[in-house]
Amino acid sequence: MSRVGSTVMAFVLLSLGISGVVRGDGLIIIHNPPTRVPGHFTFAPLEVTYHNVNISIDNGVAVTAVDQEFYNPNAQNLEGTYIFPLPEGATIDKFSMDVDGKMTDAELLSADRARAVYEEIVRKQRDPALLEYAGRGAFKVRIFPIAPNSHKHIKLKYTQLIKSDGGVSEYLYPLNTEKFSARPLNRVAVKVDLKTSTPIKNVYCPSHSVEVRRDGAMRAVVGFEDRNVRPDSDFKLIWSQDKDPVGLNVLTWQTGSDDGYFLLMASPGMEVDKKKVQPRDICFVLDTSGSMSGAKLEQAKKALLFCLNNLNSQDRFEVIRFSTEAENLFDGLRSASPENISKAEVFVKDLKAIGGTAIYDALGKAGRLFRNDEREDRSDVRPGAIIFLTDGQPTIGETNEDKIVASVAKRSVPLRIFSFGIGTDVNTHLLDRIADKTNAFTSTCCRKKTWR
Repeated sequence: MSRVGSTVMAFVLLSLGISGVVRGDGLIIIHNPPTRVPGHFTFAPLEVTYHNVNISIDNGVAVTAVDQEFYNPNAQNLEGTYIFPLPEGATIDKFSMDVDGKMTDAELLSADRARAVYEEIVRKQRDPALLEYAGRGAFKVRIFPIAPNSHKHIKLKYTQLIKSDGGVSEYLYPLNTEKFSARPLNRVAVKVDLKTSTPIKNVYCPSHSVEVRRDGAMRAVVGFEDRNVRPDSDFKLIWSQDKDPVGLNVLTWQTGSDDGYFLLMASPGMEVDKKKVQPRDICFVLDTSGSMSGAKLEQAKKALLFCLNNLNSQDRFEVIRFSTEAENLFDGLRSASPENISKAEVFVKDLKAIGGTAIYDALGKAGRLFRNDEREDRSDVRPGAIIFLTDGQPTIGETNEDKIVASVAKRSVPLRIFSFGIGTDVNTHLLDRIADKTNAFTSTCCRKKTWR
């Protein structure tokens, strides 16, 4: 039977009396599903194949664009109601649905006219969508037909104002009805583009594991993605704004007479006056042993060149390359002048991978840079750090890991060693112990194996 590509919808003020499932994300409820045959089910619930959400928040105005696709695994047409919970005060900007393979926007009609058109189209087997407010904070769309063994693509966009309390703002996206999908979602993705006119200090997502990228003081991009999951909690994002150099915000919560909870958020700004940046002393220690040959050494050299080009002019630095033995570029810490940076770049680019791995000697040589009279006799000693790039497997000199760790832990001058493991055969056990003993951290690229 042919279908005419027609979509109609109307805003109707009414109360549905629907249960708590309405409080989650978009959900299709099927009307009068086929009856059960003894021993067999002739009806399977709809599946959500993917769910993408893009949120743009600009100075307290949030525009949320939702892109969902449902799949009907049954062999017959179905009729259903798409329900979506709207935040209080939100307004719908646009609703569109796949009709005969084409995304068709809604046509807004009066309630009575919309219902009449809907009933007429259903009788003629055409494809409508009737949009209705479903009581406070929700709307519904009646959809027919949902074709057998086919997908139904739905898009909607709505705008809301974000309230701020004491410099703290919160955005909530309802995501928890996807657990009612017949199967796990193939993909769910949420992206938030946050822009403000006051510096953003904290960005925190208590509900999901997200990536936060900062672009200056007044913009942040937050991303979440997962596959083959049944989301069972709403997506919540909290951020704070403050003109002070360090932002401090407290959120409290208490129910009844029992003790409550609080969340303290403290964060410096993204932009700092360069005159207030404390000068640092940094020694870069690069493994050029034979085990680093090929892509590993090239990757390490790129990372080191990046670090060199991001030193501040008041910093001092040294570069030590090591294999069978350790070799300094300079005779000690040197200022991060353009001339010294250029000399270090040439030194690093010419390095080749050959020989054994003398980790004990290399870290010892680096540590002695921070124990000379020039540093120890000054009251304004700069913070010092070693950036250690290696695959972490000692083969020359002292190879006992306990003794290597002990040597870096007993220094008279506090010194943090930040280890960056390169390759798929990184000795993470040793690098993690070194970082732990010096109050630093370890980062690895392509970690697969731990030596013990």
